[in-house]
Amino acid sequence: MKKARVFVLVLVLLLVAAACSSDSDDTTTTAAAEAETTTTAAEAETTTTAAAEPMEIMVDYGVDLEAKTIAIGQLADLTSPAFSALVNPIMAGQEMYWDYVNANGGIGDGLMVEMETRDTQYDPELTAAAYAEIRDQVVAISHGTGSVANLAIAADLAEDSMILVPAAWYSGWTDTNIAPGIVHNGAPYCLESMSLLDWMAAESGVDGPTLAIASIPGDFGLDSMAGALLWADANDVEIVYDGSGLILPGQDNTPIGAAIAASGANLVFVTTTPTTFAEVYGTAVASGFEALWSGAGPTFNPAFIGPDSPIAAPIQRDWYGGFYIRAWDTESAGMTLVRQLYEEAGLDEALKDYVTMGVYEAMLVEQALRRAYENGDMTRKGVFDALYSFDSMDFMGIGPAETYTGTTSDQVQRSISVYRPSQEDLLSGGSGAATVDPDFVGPTAEAVDFQEACWTFELQRGWPGLRVRRPSSGDGSDARSSQ
Repeated sequence: MKKARVFVLVLVLLLVAAACSSDSDDTTTTAAAEAETTTTAAEAETTTTAAAEPMEIMVDYGVDLEAKTIAIGQLADLTSPAFSALVNPIMAGQEMYWDYVNANGGIGDGLMVEMETRDTQYDPELTAAAYAEIRDQVVAISHGTGSVANLAIAADLAEDSMILVPAAWYSGWTDTNIAPGIVHNGAPYCLESMSLLDWMAAESGVDGPTLAIASIPGDFGLDSMAGALLWADANDVEIVYDGSGLILPGQDNTPIGAAIAASGANLVFVTTTPTTFAEVYGTAVASGFEALWSGAGPTFNPAFIGPDSPIAAPIQRDWYGGFYIRAWDTESAGMTLVRQLYEEAGLDEALKDYVTMGVYEAMLVEQALRRAYENGDMTRKGVFDALYSFDSMDFMGIGPAETYTGTTSDQVQRSISVYRPSQEDLLSGGSGAATVDPDFVGPTAEAVDFQEACWTFELQRGWPGLRVRRPSSGDGSDARSSQ
């Protein structure tokens, strides 16, 4: 008689237990495990694989293991004239990517991500009020618009061990003594300036070029100007016009455009909002002035090269742009996914590179969440610690890898994507950015031993001038160790 073999799979369900920690609101949940029994009937042999040790997950705010949800915050400028045109596509990209994560099993044992978005209107007081509203509802914040607004809550973020991904590239984020909860990503404004000016100087072909600079006040403009000033100092380039901090949204900025034109500069670096840039640039080119122009990433808006734009032709001639992630026209696994999700979502966002930025921000927090789950600690502090354990965080080619361990100089991002504006690309369904180098590090930025922010608010008085904090100073200590 032949031996018959019957295989029986017995599933053992374990009860979920919750316990409060002694000093905080942390709770611990025991995740379900499985036991497998295989029986050979004729031989009466039984082999049992013992149940794995139950996985304990600590949680406090924003993670509900029973409801299987994770709440992630966004403090976004959705309606102000400053940056809402750029931020709304970022939010569309975040929503698109979190939907993708949820549709593919969520985080860990099926935890679904929910967005808690608040409109801050690029205002520090509104940002502080919005954070107070959601701080005990979320485990992390995947978007915060604007450095000044983010700095308004930096102390609270540090106290809460809350991470926030800023849509602002102030060099103070990598200087972790300033705001350890605000997560650096992308090249900071001052190193971006150095690389772009290295590129432009080479492209100009001019022996001994001259430089004109102008900006909005605050860290967005002045950290960028610090990079331009340090670049000029390092390369012995004469600054023929310094309008650092002089561009004021809502006021008449045409005199600044006229002053730039009168300077006769070969290179111009302007960092401001898109609306005020169009005013300054339009004034300068209307006088017949020609030079190579650039500025920090958010200065440029693809609307400048739209079919009805009066500056479309000259800006395609003059502008060299830089960005913190790769443009829509690049090829990588990540960009293929972004384009696929964009089509499936039926989005109609002209600012496609900012949709990609939203995916990038969400992907950063997603990786921290997944590691925190693997570590068994999805408290806010657990997510914070998980993020700052990454030696190299990969974005599937959407942007350069980020480092969150080691010295400050190890962590600072130096790579930018350099592009030229292209109306042809825009009208054919692209983002309007024609990539010329997706991973450029200029020699000046490469040489910087970055240890602290290039510009700080303590240096506001006495600006403009070369009174900036030089990146080679400082001890590079990391404030995260005290968190």
